[in-house]
Amino acid sequence: MTELISTDITDPTQGVAHLIEALREDLGKDAEHSRTLPPQTYYSPAFFALEQAKVFRADWMCIGHVAQLANVGDYFSINILGEPLLAVRSAEGIAVMSRVCLHRWMPIVEGAGNARGFACPFHHWSYGLDGQMLGAPSMEQAAGFDAKALRLPRVRSEVVSGLIFITFSDAVASIGDRLHDLVPLLGKYHLADLGVAFTLDYDCDFNWKIAAETFMECYHHSAVHRGTLEHSFPGRLSSIGEGGEGWSICQQPLRAKGELSEILTPGLVPFEGLSEADMRRINLVQIFPNCLLGLDPDRVSVTTLLPISAELTVWHRVVLVSPAAMAQPDFADTCARMQARGKTIAGEDVAVNGIQQRALHSAYAGPGRLSHLERTVWQQANYLRSRLLD
Repeated sequence: MTELISTDITDPTQGVAHLIEALREDLGKDAEHSRTLPPQTYYSPAFFALEQAKVFRADWMCIGHVAQLANVGDYFSINILGEPLLAVRSAEGIAVMSRVCLHRWMPIVEGAGNARGFACPFHHWSYGLDGQMLGAPSMEQAAGFDAKALRLPRVRSEVVSGLIFITFSDAVASIGDRLHDLVPLLGKYHLADLGVAFTLDYDCDFNWKIAAETFMECYHHSAVHRGTLEHSFPGRLSSIGEGGEGWSICQQPLRAKGELSEILTPGLVPFEGLSEADMRRINLVQIFPNCLLGLDPDRVSVTTLLPISAELTVWHRVVLVSPAAMAQPDFADTCARMQARGKTIAGEDVAVNGIQQRALHSAYAGPGRLSHLERTVWQQANYLRSRLLD
């Protein structure tokens, strides 16, 4: 694998020693004594640089789902930590590579679509689906130039239960091995076999950790989602599981006397093989650091958080459903209704999180104690300790 990103940080802990010590103070505490990370870890550029060096550049990150690359020639572009990347399906399978032209650095493609190959819009150097250079006009006088010897650099990638992961590290162990105890749960929802219903994207003016923490707890339902989620999914009924290596889980149950119509979406087809208990709950899963899964009885949402800076995050969601649901004659109308509701609920979180981000700059802000309903917040903090503390 060709290393695409090298950090300019000679000592990534420089300027954040006091925050590192604050993380160390809570090392080994049990959940009953848990508290949040220091507020500065959500806005400090120096701390974000440390996260880039020891988390995002060194661990696995989810970038999407195989349903986005269902056919040969399907592709999507993505920017991670300033690195323009391309995910594409060729006849050999799915690969992730740089999309920076090997000539004068123009990205060869933007967005998503289907193509037989790619041509740089600057000087028309062309590449195959596998990244192999196919042509470079008017280069016959460049001594020693051999287009056949050039290929776009690959990024290490793995697919687990349909989720596409990448890493810039040669040293980190397989993400498939790490998630072996999560795979059976994902299999219950047929995750690898689902199709794309729709996508949602937000540019969020808050830290990536805030987005993940909010998604992974239902404690806030009674206030933030009082008119949308709290009636059917009371936050006080949620529970936090033990999770596993590299992931956490929150179970969001339907209220005791709730009807299945409150959890199922009209027009969708529930997944086969789910138990009665599965039909009455939503599982929220975080695969550290940036992948958030909502496992509903009839749909799955895959949210990837792409940190841009300490206070800006791109929030990308793919909503997946069964092939049977996609075959329904009114599927387009069903998607429109789902999308409208999804935007309403996500908008409630985004608005609150933006205010939260601004307020944590206060000189009076400090680490806050956590409820038993927020143990996923503590689990994420412990993941970061495992990556950031030597």
